[in-house]
Amino acid sequence: MNGRMTWTNRWLAMGLALMVFAAVPEMALAQGKKKKDDAAAAQEGPKPEYSKEFRKLASKAQDLINNQKWTEALAALPEIEALPTLSADEKKVLATWRLQASQGMGDQDAFAAAIEVFLKEGYTAPDQVGAMHRQLAAHYSNKQDKEKTLQHFRQFVDATPDVEPDELETLGRLYLQSDHYAEASAWLGKAIDLAVSKNQMPKEAWFQLRDRAFVETKDNDGRLANLEALVSFYPNKEYYSRIVAIYSSESKDDRVVMLNAYRLAVTDPQGGLATVGGYLNYADTALVAGSPGEAQRALERGMKEGIVPNAGTNQAVLQEAKVAVAADRRALPADAVTAEKRPTGEEMVKVGLGFYSVGDFEQAAAVVRKGIAKGGVKRADDANLLLGAALVELGSKDEARAAFEAAAAAAPAGSPTVRIAKLWLARVARPAEAPAPVPAAGG
Repeated sequence: MNGRMTWTNRWLAMGLALMVFAAVPEMALAQGKKKKDDAAAAQEGPKPEYSKEFRKLASKAQDLINNQKWTEALAALPEIEALPTLSADEKKVLATWRLQASQGMGDQDAFAAAIEVFLKEGYTAPDQVGAMHRQLAAHYSNKQDKEKTLQHFRQFVDATPDVEPDELETLGRLYLQSDHYAEASAWLGKAIDLAVSKNQMPKEAWFQLRDRAFVETKDNDGRLANLEALVSFYPNKEYYSRIVAIYSSESKDDRVVMLNAYRLAVTDPQGGLATVGGYLNYADTALVAGSPGEAQRALERGMKEGIVPNAGTNQAVLQEAKVAVAADRRALPADAVTAEKRPTGEEMVKVGLGFYSVGDFEQAAAVVRKGIAKGGVKRADDANLLLGAALVELGSKDEARAAFEAAAAAAPAGSPTVRIAKLWLARVARPAEAPAPVPAAGG
């Protein structure tokens, strides 16, 4: 932060000099000729008002300013400022000279004070207000005055119509450093939204900083939404693990929710889970749900990544899953025939889960699609999530997208399955993925 502000200070010092010199033209010491064309005169606006006493004292000061004799110019100003009846124009000239002279001398404290006067008295042109506040933010940042740095940077942002995402990030960081966590999360969110609106990739750090702010404010809903957005842009096992943990808490470990949450995380080549407990919980959930192949693939990925120890009870659970997969593979063709004879599609969806489990994603998609079409499915959201997951494995992104949209429409608004469907939609919107890290169960 300080490094950026120091750079900003130098940059703006150069740019501001040009603006200050342009702000008030050189004071006319001789009376101008009267305009004959009253319309033209009116168009130019009112002439500055300078008294004879002011002109007399100011002549020398202006010469000193023009010759960049800053110390002498500053010494000459108090006598002029002591005049009893200074007009607004005269005060603006004096403020401008003090600004120029303090800047020319390199006196940062005096320069900052002169800027504050310029802003307070309204001498600044509208298009210069933001730059002057940013100059002050840089000054107070170098002095480690958090409160005034934040105050002026916020005023810079408010006065800048074309503010950039990085500048909103800086404001968010300043609020975070001042322990204003709600404001920090709001401005970092604006940085993210602005970047997205400009078709730019929002920075990973913006989401991470927001996560800290939401933790501090105990805003669990805001934190979950932020993590979901983060993993959509930057999928990795740590972010998925945080999301899965929140889903677990919110749903009280609902089996349908957790199976879908784990499936989303672990089937993502760029995702996964960060802890051995995460992979073991997925394996247990999948075995109970009748999808031993998912348990096998979860354990194999966890072991391959060095997260799950490849020994002891973990090997026993893996062997149990493999045996169940082999048995399911033999039984599934007959189960599919039986399911088709049922009056509803519920049994077909369960058989489709079996095909998904053993890694026959084409059959899984076909059977689940038939079950949904048949009707009578208890959890249309779960069925469509399963269909979409199978279609993702087949590389059919457009069809998968339709399935996830159907899942979101079938689930209660704001429910975990809606959120999971939206994460799947974000995933299928990403560029082509790398191959899955482990083979299909039984392959």
